[in-house]
Amino acid sequence: MRSTCTWIVFALVLLLSGPMNARERTAPRPSADFDELIFEQTACLFDCPAFELAIFSDGRVRHSGPTFDNTGGPHESRIDARGLARIAQAVREARLDEMRGSYQETADGCEHWFTDMSTQSVRVNRRQGARSDYVILYAGCIGPTVPSERLNALFTAVDQVTGTRALIARRKQARRPNSTAGEPAR
Repeated sequence: MRSTCTWIVFALVLLLSGPMNARERTAPRPSADFDELIFEQTACLFDCPAFELAIFSDGRVRHSGPTFDNTGGPHESRIDARGLARIAQAVREARLDEMRGSYQETADGCEHWFTDMSTQSVRVNRRQGARSDYVILYAGCIGPTVPSERLNALFTAVDQVTGTRALIARRKQARRPNSTAGEPAR
């Protein structure tokens, strides 16, 4: 009788714990090692868009700022886990934690200057208590210690997932008076 009770208890334990353990083994891991990633770009003398792009760890994407305010308002979308993973990988490859906080002045490594360019920034906010990174780059700042290539690679990787440049181009095209498009792109 005792061995029958032992088997029943063992079977109940397996039945009750089996699905839970399976769920724990297959629980999705976060695709991003950040809570939010924020890119900002200021206007320049030419036709540089001024905007903010926020990407959240749950896949939400929000485009806002002057360029969007003037072309139909903020734009919100979602990206999937694979897109988030690609962006998180690009953030790691950029090695923001190795960068200075600013590349805008001679003291920051700017040996050559081009005026009237935009300023770009990237901010990585991580979970409470974790390190966050913030880097500002004046696009006209050129020098051997300025990590322009790494930051541009990060911006390009993010754009490939979020479609920011294409969205801005569609918005600007829809705003032009001779445009054949009807409503602004949303």
